[in-house]
Amino acid sequence: MIERSYKHYGVKPGSIFLSGGDPNFATPAHIRDAAIKAIIEGYTHYAPSEGIPELKEAIVNYYSKYGVNYDPDQVLVTSGGSPALHMANTSLLEPGDEVLVFDPSFSRYFSEPPSLGAKVVPVPLRGTGYHLEPEDLYSRITEKSKTVILCNPNNPTGTVYTREELEVIAEAAVEHDLVVISDEFYSEFIYDDREHTAISSLEGMKERTFVLVGGTKMFNFTGWRLASLIIPPGYIDLVKEKTRFFGVRPATFVQRAGAVAFDALSGKHGQAVMRAHREEYDRRRRFFCKRMNEIEGVDCHTFEGAFYAYPDVSSFGVPVSKFVEELGRVEGVLVGNGESHGGVSVIGEKSPAYGHIRPALVQDVEVLEDAANRIERFTKNIKT
Repeated sequence: MIERSYKHYGVKPGSIFLSGGDPNFATPAHIRDAAIKAIIEGYTHYAPSEGIPELKEAIVNYYSKYGVNYDPDQVLVTSGGSPALHMANTSLLEPGDEVLVFDPSFSRYFSEPPSLGAKVVPVPLRGTGYHLEPEDLYSRITEKSKTVILCNPNNPTGTVYTREELEVIAEAAVEHDLVVISDEFYSEFIYDDREHTAISSLEGMKERTFVLVGGTKMFNFTGWRLASLIIPPGYIDLVKEKTRFFGVRPATFVQRAGAVAFDALSGKHGQAVMRAHREEYDRRRRFFCKRMNEIEGVDCHTFEGAFYAYPDVSSFGVPVSKFVEELGRVEGVLVGNGESHGGVSVIGEKSPAYGHIRPALVQDVEVLEDAANRIERFTKNIKT
């Protein structure tokens, strides 16, 4: 399906698509069946503007496993994660505000606040696994600081923040009256016995944390566009007022299928399906990161969560934009520009995102092996 759509853009036949976070797994049968059943049962008309009650209830029941209990009225169902993020930013930001964004992080965290008149302040993640040093956060907080945007696990680095790191963020938020936007789309995809800690579960954080909970990546129905924004009690009226004309609700039958999907995670079958997908992602990450490190000049840490590799290719002395473009043109391997997921546009080479590409491991291992071989061949012939 993806390859067919890209032919219109001149992509060469036989290309390998690792540029976007669209998993190659089929949507699980019990979720597909729920969508079909919902259509037959008449879930084809307008839904309530904030989402159907059964989906909102299913989301809060699911999220309670992280030790946080919400009321369904705090859930706003959206057509994907980007609208949810936009609704939070639109509700919270005023011109002149500063937004603390961990660097590297998802590209939209850097691009959206300026459109609302706010300034992005990159907070570097350091070391092999891209983790947070407390001083890097505290030294960048000013009187203009308004929000912190957090992705856990992180896209693109795969960082799974430790409880201690999250406590640092929480303490800073409480001390300086900051609001946290916590994107937790990849919380089911964590490896090596690590655990997901919800920052909203920490002391003083439930009332100052907006949580993005996704369905698209988790249940492999990216094209269905289903996500949600969990809103702190004191901000519900503000969000409704600021976003009342957005019109971002997903199709009603998709919401009904989403409710079935979230509910199924409390049962054996739903858990088994999720476990199988997680184990396959783990197999891909172990293979691909190891294979990248076998290529002379490439440095690739083994990520802790999500499903993106983040190789450093700066040693080749080629701008990443050119590296990505030529890799696609010459070898037919499409990867993301890793610099776009960081503060390179703000602070240049000082950004930890500098010199990186972002392959999404959304293909089978055999395909990833082919992609890695092509990348290696490309690096041997690359010209600065």
